[in-house]
Amino acid sequence: MARKPKEPDKIRQYIASVEAKLVKATGKTMAHWVRVARKCPHSKPAERLRWLKAAHGLGLAHAGVVLGRAFGLAALDGDQPGDALDRLFSGRFSDQRALHDIVVAYAARLGRGTVRVRRGHVAFHRLKQFAALKPSRDGLLLGLALKSYPRGAKLTTAKNMGDGNRIKLALLIGSRRDFDKSARGLLAQAYAEA
Repeated sequence: MARKPKEPDKIRQYIASVEAKLVKATGKTMAHWVRVARKCPHSKPAERLRWLKAAHGLGLAHAGVVLGRAFGLAALDGDQPGDALDRLFSGRFSDQRALHDIVVAYAARLGRGTVRVRRGHVAFHRLKQFAALKPSRDGLLLGLALKSYPRGAKLTTAKNMGDGNRIKLALLIGSRRDFDKSARGLLAQAYAEA
């Protein structure tokens, strides 16, 4: 999938909205908050967020936008590209990395969207999250956000795969042949419904 969001204007509008609310709520400009953030005694993104919240009373959205302006959006991740994915598919899950790559390559052919590595899973977004991948001891889980799930499919309960209100069930992909025409069709359907 393309790494750029389908609707970057919405993201820019959201950030502008958060910035405007920050100025209104605090009476201080974004430039002021950027200077404050750069004086933070911590180097890790989560610590910086906690510091802005605790020491300066900023909410999560405000603190995130301030840190994004102060250090760039990549600084919020705290990882170099690929580090989080390497950690997710390390150790006993390393053999599932190839299956991940196959699913991501197929999802890229569906159209524009984003693939984002989270702490315990890989999230797929179009306009909203439509799928997720999560390594498990039984195999790679492909969580799907579908309006209705087919009865005959071999689905299991999806846990901790991002938007829990949308992704309720997952397919178990134990080998390359498990990502068959039926599995690809369900992923395409989830993409179309997002």
